[in-house]
Order: sequence, then C-alpha cells, then structure tokens
Amino acid sequence: MRDACTKPSTPLRLALAYTPGETLTDAQAMLLDRLSASGEFQLVGKLAGQRPTVMRRPPFLVRWALAAERYLMSRRIAKYDTAAATARLAELSEIRDDAARPVFDVALVLGASTLAQKHLQLARVGEVSVTYEGSSTPDWIGTCRTVFTAPNIKVDIVLRKLGETIGRTLRRAAYNPKPGAVLTGAFVAEKTVLLVLRTLKDLQSNPDFGHDLAEPLPPRAPSGHADLLPYLGSFLSTACQRLARRLPGKLSSPNLTWRVMSGTSDRMDINLRDAWDLPANAYFMADPFLFEHDGETWIFYEAMGQNDSNGWIEAARLGEGFLSPSVVALKRPYHLSYPYLFREGNDIFMVPETQQKMRLEVWKAKTFPTEWELHATAFEGEYLADSSLFRTEDGQCWLLTNLSDHYAFQDHSSELYLFAVDGPDLASIVPHPQNPVVIGSDVARNAGSVIRREASIYRPSQNNSFGVYGYGLNIMEITRLDHMAYEERLVHRFTPEDKPGSIGLHHLNMLRDRYVIDWCTTSPDR
Repeated sequence: MRDACTKPSTPLRLALAYTPGETLTDAQAMLLDRLSASGEFQLVGKLAGQRPTVMRRPPFLVRWALAAERYLMSRRIAKYDTAAATARLAELSEIRDDAARPVFDVALVLGASTLAQKHLQLARVGEVSVTYEGSSTPDWIGTCRTVFTAPNIKVDIVLRKLGETIGRTLRRAAYNPKPGAVLTGAFVAEKTVLLVLRTLKDLQSNPDFGHDLAEPLPPRAPSGHADLLPYLGSFLSTACQRLARRLPGKLSSPNLTWRVMSGTSDRMDINLRDAWDLPANAYFMADPFLFEHDGETWIFYEAMGQNDSNGWIEAARLGEGFLSPSVVALKRPYHLSYPYLFREGNDIFMVPETQQKMRLEVWKAKTFPTEWELHATAFEGEYLADSSLFRTEDGQCWLLTNLSDHYAFQDHSSELYLFAVDGPDLASIVPHPQNPVVIGSDVARNAGSVIRREASIYRPSQNNSFGVYGYGLNIMEITRLDHMAYEERLVHRFTPEDKPGSIGLHHLNMLRDRYVIDWCTTSPDR
C-alpha cells in the first residue's frame, strides 16, 4: 500500500486572478480541482485581472485552417468536466482593494489576465502566470508553425512582483509536440497543470526559488499566409504517415526497426562510432539490459516480430564480438518491455514494464534466465513506464518511474516520479515530496537503470524532441538524492548524428565498461 505524503504544516495561500465572463478551460478546471483537493494550498479569494495588450491576430485563412483542424481533432481530445471547478471559482469571494496587506501569498493567473499594481501589492510573494512560447494562452493560431519546425514547445512559469512589468521565469519545461497545432495545444495545456503544481510547492518551501533564472521567452509573431502552406503540408504528411501504419498488407509503411549496438568505454561521453551492431535475434530489439550471472554476461531486451502487437522478453549470452541464440525469458498475454534486472541478496529480480496491465510487477527468478514467478505488484490501476529500483549507500531503496498522470493524453515522457520503497517486496511506498522530480519531454523519461561511477550516480534519460519518441539520449548526473530533495544535471547528450544511419537513440545500459544502446532505422513514433 502506498503511504501518504507528508503535508506541509502551513498551506500556501492562493488568490485566483481571472477575467470576468471567461469560462474555464479544461486544463484550468483540472488545476483548480487539484488545488482544492490538496492540503498544501488554501484558496482565499479571487481578483478580477486586466487583459494585456492583445497580440496582432493572424490573417483570416490561418484562423480558418486552425478552426477546421480543431473540428477534425475534437473527437480525439477527451473533455474534462469543468462543473465543479466553475462552481468553486464562483464561490470564492472577491478580495477588496483596501484589505490588509498582504492578504495572500501568491496570485495565480488563470488565462491571459494580469493583476494591476494595486492588487499585486496584496501578494506576499507575487503573481504566478504561464506562458506558452511567450504567449499567455496555448492558442496555437499564433505559433502553429513551431509545431513542425522547433524541437519542442517551451512553457515558462513566471513570477512577477510588485513594480515589475515582465517578471522572471521560475521553471521552464519543454514538451514534445503532437502532430498538429490543436493536439499540441491541448496536450501542453494539460501537462502544464503538473508544472504549475510543482512550482507552487517550490514557492511554498522557498519564496526565493528560481531567482537566478532568465526572463520569460518573448511572444512569437503570429503566423501569416506564408506559413500556412508549409504548415498544412507538414500536417497532411504526418497524418498520412500515421494512417499508413494502421493499414494492412502492402499499403502499410514499414514497422519500426530497432537494433542494439554494443561497445566498451570507461567514460560517460561514449563514442558510438566505436560500437558494433549485435545480430538481429528478433525483428524488433529494444530496451537492452546487461546482467552478469555465473561468470557470463547476459543481455535482456524487449522482442517483437514484424506483425506482433505485444512484446515479450528475450535473453542471450553476450561475448566479445558474438551474441548467442536467444531464449524467451518472460512472455505474458500483455505487452512487456524494459526488462530491468537486479540482484537482492541471493535472489534475482526483474521489473518489466507492464503498463498495459495497469500496475507495476516484480518478478523473481526460479531458474535463470527462463523461469520467473510473480513476486510483488503495486500501483494497481495506474500507468507506469520504465521503472528502476536501486539502493543508495545508506541502504535506502528508491523507485524511479515515469507515471502518467493524465485525463486526455496518456504520456510517459514528460514527468519522472521518485518513491522511497522497502525493496522488491514493495510493501512500503512513500512518494517523494517534490514529485514529479523532473519535468520535460526532453529529460524526464528513464532510458535505462542508474549507472554508478565511483562516487557518482548517473541516470540515462530520453530526449523526446522534434515530435519523435526516442529521438536521443541524455546522461544526467544525480547531484542530490534524499528524502527532501532530488537534483540532477545534464552532463552529455547523444543525438542521431552520433550514430550514422540512425534516426533515433532510445536506451542505454552499462555493466562496468561495457554498454548497450538501442537505435532506430525508421521513424520512431509511439
């Protein structure tokens, strides 16, 4: 059973800055519901904001094209029930201009409103707002061309204090765009809910959080007629590619082809040109893990056939320049991937990804490597991906996982969660107070288990950019890990340029000086 998080002793007092007459969006309603349900925040009232200067509108044809896209995509975006949040906002009392100062900690901006200085002086900390590529709303009419040209969509959480006109960025996260402006806007708006909640937690514990960050991104100019045809061409091309993958027989495009390469290096900035490609024991080989047993090195990986819908786990012995024929290690009636193995005492455990089963599973080896029994389960009813268990020098066991907290867009690439656990039994699971500890599609998702080098711990992570799942790899050094804080920094980044002929690098695992990495030879999209 998952233990409850420790709640702060003093809730952060929030006032909502809103524009009278405007209805709540799905994302705003979701945020308001989360704030109301949390004991970490107290909603003390609301303030009528003022609309900022409106940016020049795009021309008619651009607005028409985006309206048509919204109509076509409307059925793909699940609607959120905004009734409870709308009623909660209506119930909040208006804060008087002559109230005692300050009367709240943070003014949280909903939409494009901004507070006048007479209202801003009522806030102990200041005004918190969200900008999407510099825009105050995720209205992708003005920035639709960035969906197919930029590596990702950047979101800033901005703090403005009394006397300031611009403010400063407290947090910035990058999100992998969806195929099209409308889906991207809805997806990023939903993801921003967790980014706002995490920032408010940071402000509660430290009002000076983020003081050294840069100014927010400036607004982009609206798209014009010259942008429309290239955008529509990219949109239609992407839509046709996705449709072709769903068609049977000869009309379908080739399936994904993932391969595994191996090499040796005692450094973290690996030269991938020195690696050698392993034989294709399966049509699809991904998520490779190395494990030593009885003096032999084994590689476990996700395997699939060309037309299979569910993956399974295979294993093979890996030597100098050879890979033995593989054996099936674990196969279930649901999809398996990411076969993370570890040893605890005399026992060997595997934590494969089982999100299709909507839970976390820990398997224990009966006869290595082909016989396993289910040892423990946790997170029933939740979607988890790419989970790893490891112990620090103090003996504490930690679980790093990518949990999808969503209502419309199930996504495992944007947030990393950390839990203190008792070990493979998973009898005690305590969420870290900073969850999610890492946010952003370019850094959050696990890409292998932690790597130890002397006194340092590194976390491989995925760089999901350019609308591509598994575009590149990062090496993140964990600089702080305890029950109060988690911190990491980027030390190296791999892109397809490091592996000629590839268009995606997805996963890294190391055993002493040997490493394995999977790479893609077709467009990785999932």
